[in-house]
Amino acid sequence: MEFFLQWLNYQIWSIVEEGDLLVTNEKDKWTEDDKKKISLNCKAKSILCCALSKKEFNHISACKSTMEMWEKLRTTYEGTDKVKETRIDILITQYENSRCSQESQ
Repeated sequence: MEFFLQWLNYQIWSIVEEGDLLVTNEKDKWTEDDKKKISLNCKAKSILCCALSKKEFNHISACKSTMEMWEKLRTTYEGTDKVKETRIDILITQYENSRCSQESQ
């Protein structure tokens, strides 16, 4: 997904990682630059949502920003940092136990 979004428009990937582009003007005073920012924000959300199954979409549909959607998906599928560390510890222990049992045979 990262490479696709970067290829499409690097700013879209930036929106996913860093958050929506900010527009401070009132809607009736939007400049062309403001409109481009709003368009990119909407494009980022649309691309992400279109890539998801209905179940995944329902999981993130309440999120306000693309970055929030991405983080929720990342946590769901990769886990938190603590979960990742625990998985690594378990795999290391399994590897060491397997190695010890092979050496004792």
